[in-house]
Amino acid sequence: MTTTALHSHVNAHRDPGRQLDPGTIDPPPPHRCAPIRSAPLPVTGPHPPLFAVLGAHGGAGTSTLARWWAPAADTGLAWPASNRTTQRVVIAARLCLPGLIAAADRLREWHADLAPDGVTVIGLVLTPARPGRVPASLRRYRGVVAELVEHVYSIAWHDELIGCELEELAEYLPFDPPPRRRAPITQAVPADVHRAGTEILTRLAEGRKTTGVRADSETES
Repeated sequence: MTTTALHSHVNAHRDPGRQLDPGTIDPPPPHRCAPIRSAPLPVTGPHPPLFAVLGAHGGAGTSTLARWWAPAADTGLAWPASNRTTQRVVIAARLCLPGLIAAADRLREWHADLAPDGVTVIGLVLTPARPGRVPASLRRYRGVVAELVEHVYSIAWHDELIGCELEELAEYLPFDPPPRRRAPITQAVPADVHRAGTEILTRLAEGRKTTGVRADSETES
């Protein structure tokens, strides 16, 4: 699949969460579109979630990522359609060809206005399908898919996950300090998970500030 097949125009300086012109997008066929979740997202902590993790395909690691990032909710494979909880979405996929194709489908679906009203995609998180080096052809296609989203977050392969229950994993909370080196994942999230969580929350906060400034300027005018 070439860049042209994904979309015909990219503005490299677009705002985070800003959709491309739907007329420039080649949408996925209906049978490859994601289902829709009409119920609100689960609230598992003291506060409602700040963003949702949506799997581009089965086995994308949404439950693990949503466990690691305490401000997140797992929306499975479905777009969050309820405006009673957040509709800001981070798409999760495995770094393999089927995973990247599925991620491109979700991103094209959103850009083509086929996702529910109110949904905003704020990033793509990629996790390895296996340990080891990523083939060059796959890295090139990753770059093609990355053009469809403002921010891509990479999480490494973590062997310790094989021997842990989900409930045993440590959680990342806003303002948590970076984890100490080689801390067990039952005591602290991995450094790349902490870094990605911090970047996501920072960009969400910046987006809220920008929206507030824009609203104030519109009111004054």
